[in-house]
Amino acid sequence: MAYPCALRGSFAAAVALLLCAAPALAEREAGVVASTLEDRFSPALLSPLEVINPPPLYLERREILPFLEERRTLMRKLRDAGDHKPAQARALTDLAEFYFAHGLASEGLSVLGGVQGPGLPLAHELRASAFELALGLIDPLDRPLTERARSLLEPGHGEWADQPLFLVLNHLREGRCEETGALLDAAVTRLARFSKPVQERVLPGLLECAIETRQWRLARDLAAAFEAYPSLKRGSAYHFLLGRVAEAGDAPLAAFDSYVQAQGESDLWAHRARRALVDLGLEHDALAPEEAVELLAQEAEMWRGGEEGAQTLRDLASLQLIAEDAASAVETYGRIIVRHPESPEALEARQKARVLIDELYRKGASREISLGRYMANHERIAPFFRFNADFAEAAELLADTFLKAGATTMAAREYATIHDYLTAGQDLGISEPGEGHLDRLKVKEAEALAAGGQWETLGALLAQPLAPADAALRERYDMVSARYLEQAGRVSELFGANGDAAPEQVLRLRAQARFDEGDWPEAVAAYGRLHDRLGDEMPLPDSIRYLLAAHRSDDMAQTADIARAFPALTELPAWEDIQRSLTQAAPDLLPLREETARARIDGATEMLETLPGSEQLN
Repeated sequence: MAYPCALRGSFAAAVALLLCAAPALAEREAGVVASTLEDRFSPALLSPLEVINPPPLYLERREILPFLEERRTLMRKLRDAGDHKPAQARALTDLAEFYFAHGLASEGLSVLGGVQGPGLPLAHELRASAFELALGLIDPLDRPLTERARSLLEPGHGEWADQPLFLVLNHLREGRCEETGALLDAAVTRLARFSKPVQERVLPGLLECAIETRQWRLARDLAAAFEAYPSLKRGSAYHFLLGRVAEAGDAPLAAFDSYVQAQGESDLWAHRARRALVDLGLEHDALAPEEAVELLAQEAEMWRGGEEGAQTLRDLASLQLIAEDAASAVETYGRIIVRHPESPEALEARQKARVLIDELYRKGASREISLGRYMANHERIAPFFRFNADFAEAAELLADTFLKAGATTMAAREYATIHDYLTAGQDLGISEPGEGHLDRLKVKEAEALAAGGQWETLGALLAQPLAPADAALRERYDMVSARYLEQAGRVSELFGANGDAAPEQVLRLRAQARFDEGDWPEAVAAYGRLHDRLGDEMPLPDSIRYLLAAHRSDDMAQTADIARAFPALTELPAWEDIQRSLTQAAPDLLPLREETARARIDGATEMLETLPGSEQLN
């Protein structure tokens, strides 16, 4: 593959690509490309101090000594300082300077923590602050700058010779390259005074910013400076940035080749190169959205850290939506929330996920998708959103749907799971269930267990007392409790609390229990309470038992009253014969003989027994 203006196989070719691929480099200036920063930039001139600034760092060349030898010397100096505050501060800042010269940010920052406190001379405080800022800006862990370090970036220290470089590095650290444009040349000029490990650490970021702000001559010189650093010249950062230049120059094939060379490493630049390959493929229709989804899904697992990891997941979710895979998009949004909870991408993910979840669970409830797919989507999504009160509402809708479909075990399990997560979230202070929500879930779990005949499990659940504040919910709880007691053979417990205020189903179960026991007067009283509650709406099976109980208690007058109270009874077969037997008046002229009365009762009984009894009515 041949590229215009490029000579493959040499470092000069890369510099040539910078000059020919970007339109702004078409007008070349005469002169030889510098190979190092020192050759390109003259030492910075120091302006007169208008405020008390830290001393410029590396105004003079440091003597290069073997690492261990210099460190031993500095540690000896620190030991000799003892408790003498100024001497100790000087020794510590010298040690920090040594670590900075070698690009060891964590080590340098750890020693500067001791350079503070009352009695510390201002000169030592300023020098320590300067190195704390310098080390903080090359810290690979990106820890926040200390207050005294950040203060040196304020306008009051604008005459400090090192401020332009550190302002630029701070802007780059915060992803604000556009704000550095005017300072970039001065920053690179000042960088020439620093050690090679520091230059090696910051050169890629400076080159990228020069490319983004289209300062092509500065970009050319920065790229040429990579020649002095074999690890940079052969590294992923260099090839990635050449790919950026090629894209800027509308040379997609050259960009592709550079990204391929960069993508094999395990650092951030390689990650960005792999991302760039996906973007390039989509832009030029070389990748289908489904292929891009697969590649980004792999990349999201290969590189999880920092803002770049969050952005990868965000872009993956966008592609999944394009591919009409809403469940996968919600799952990806969940990963953003879990892995990058404080990022801007997480805030956006929460908003988008909520809308998608509502739609997905609505489709499941309305059977627009199969129950199997509904559950599969739920199992993928749920782990990321369980502690969210809004998601609990969606999950409850799923459980309701499966309960209606007869999947009682699954519904009961889901109600219990929702309840447990909401309770834990409430205890941890990360979610707040709505009023009565926890009680509602427990009642629904109990109803699902009863519907599935899981009486033993239901008994364990009911062993934990529940007193819902909502009257309707309390009635439902009492009803399922009564069903359990009936099933467990503990009918005597039905005649406890609540009395006539008990729910309709409880009143019915109490009456039926008395009827089944053959306690006819009590059965009549119990069905009477049910009749008082329901009036003419009392179901026919209940009215038949009411009639039978009255008859079997030998209360003919009440039996007749009940018969008149329920017109539906008159539609039963042989009702006329039954009515005559129950309500036939005794002769006025002579009292009934005992055998005549008994015959009348027996006749009515035989007819009543033809009605459905307790064995047949449910």
